[in-house]
Amino acid sequence: MKEKLSEYYKLDSDQLKEHWKKDTFSFDANVLLNLYRYTPKTRDAFFALFEKIKDRIWISYQAAFEYQKNRLVVINAQKEAYKEIRETLKKKKGEIESKLNGFKKHPYLQTSELKTQIESAFQSISKDLDKLEKNHPDYLVKDPIWERLTELLDSNVGDDFSKEELEKIYREGKKRYDEKVPPGYMDLKDKKNEGNRSLYGDIIVWKQVIAKGKEIENSIILITDDLKEDWWYKFKGKTISPRPELIKEFKEEASKQINIYQADRFLELANKNLEQHTTLEAIEEVRKVRLADEKDIEKEIRALEMLLEDNGDENFRENARIMANVEKSSFENAIEKSITNNNKKV
Repeated sequence: MKEKLSEYYKLDSDQLKEHWKKDTFSFDANVLLNLYRYTPKTRDAFFALFEKIKDRIWISYQAAFEYQKNRLVVINAQKEAYKEIRETLKKKKGEIESKLNGFKKHPYLQTSELKTQIESAFQSISKDLDKLEKNHPDYLVKDPIWERLTELLDSNVGDDFSKEELEKIYREGKKRYDEKVPPGYMDLKDKKNEGNRSLYGDIIVWKQVIAKGKEIENSIILITDDLKEDWWYKFKGKTISPRPELIKEFKEEASKQINIYQADRFLELANKNLEQHTTLEAIEEVRKVRLADEKDIEKEIRALEMLLEDNGDENFRENARIMANVEKSSFENAIEKSITNNNKKV
């Protein structure tokens, strides 16, 4: 059974070590964009590893394109975070003061004194936030992350597909999405109005990775921080493995084994197989970023489940997951808000 359904089985440690010795490393755009979300120390740990494997790095054209396309948007969203936090603090301060006003006649609660303490606490937080914002690098003016990646990937980006090849992928993509063949079909609701290049971006990345796998002697280790179920096999909220369909398709097309990891697992295995020395603190930070994103997704799905269940929908769980694809995450909403504000200024 293992021979015929090998996509469901993990490689042993010796097999993995052989892959890590020889294979080409390919990073998706989301891994590169997440570099802006890490502390400088963790980001430097990533770049130290990049430098160690730079002769074996290859990026698909689509991944590089998506990084360039979304870089400024992600940077601006980071800057907008300070404004959003201030608005949240102001709102919460008003809510607390309003609540205290309802206890003016309370015999033991000294509301005036409490208000003074609350005002002092919020002022202290606001000052700290001002300092953090002042020290935040203005990557819109000078972006050292972009510069380092440009140098690192200078000759390591693949070619784009021709117009005819892309049109063929778009037609195939529609069929794959209709049949829920991974990857990318969970982008359908969010990106259906963004054009085919965006709508079928995951498939383009995947097809370019397969094409590269056919060209080279060894295989590919793909690192992606896409968390959706069209990349990962999940059971009861736990990520088990990459989708077996992807492993099988790559093996059928390229006659090789592909290994797919999320960024934190990639760092762990690099320590083990490449004698790298990324700290546990850096790995944990990368993992926390991923888990925070996963929790955001699960919260949206659970909220929809409750709504549909209240409406007597027998298929509320499945419908909630379908509807969750329509709802944009808070991160995506922040990005769109940033774009709108920038357009108004132009």
